[in-house]
Amino acid sequence: MIDLIIIVVACYLIGSFPTGVIAGKIFRHIDIRKHGSGNTGATNTFRVLGAKAGFPVAVIDFLKGFAATFFIARLQLFSEPLLSVSWMYVIVTLAVVLGHVKPVFAGFKGGKGFGTAAGAVTGMVPLIAPFCLLCFLIFLVLSGNVAFSAVFTALFLPLCYFLLSVWAEILLDPVIFGFFIFTFMLTFVMIRKKFFQYLRGESENFTKIMLFKRKKGKK
Repeated sequence: MIDLIIIVVACYLIGSFPTGVIAGKIFRHIDIRKHGSGNTGATNTFRVLGAKAGFPVAVIDFLKGFAATFFIARLQLFSEPLLSVSWMYVIVTLAVVLGHVKPVFAGFKGGKGFGTAAGAVTGMVPLIAPFCLLCFLIFLVLSGNVAFSAVFTALFLPLCYFLLSVWAEILLDPVIFGFFIFTFMLTFVMIRKKFFQYLRGESENFTKIMLFKRKKGKK
């Protein structure tokens, strides 16, 4: 039981690494929590600090989640494992994402956790990563909105896992499959406000990357 607690705490602390806060201090000497949406994730970093800071933050946040599931969840610390590897994936993913959303090193004010969750999912099932990334990029260039793209990518996640299990003859793990469905529901709940803001046309979008831009009406 002590080993499990150590792993959970370690993953939480990894997730708590305040990437966006550090980027704000380095690139513009500001506290990013006081600018834009107030989040410390990659989306707000892109918006406030630009791509030079946004890309490194996105990569590091992704790697936090990846490290949790690809390395830590596989550690053989237990003489008699209390949980299956699948449940370990679930627990460390929740721990690292919680660390990103409520980071102890940044006053418990972090990001939405989408990038870190994406890294954790990639660590669980690497074959899913390119398909989910493609899905995210397609919706992003069409909408210019990260929340809108994140919801549909999270919806695509369990479907992609199921299809891969059929086409690539990968054993479908019911725990992982159920967790991916839960991930979609949690993603929607966490960013539903921004999702509906986009549908109402009230959101701030990344128009520079949009493939089809809405034409402004003449005044």
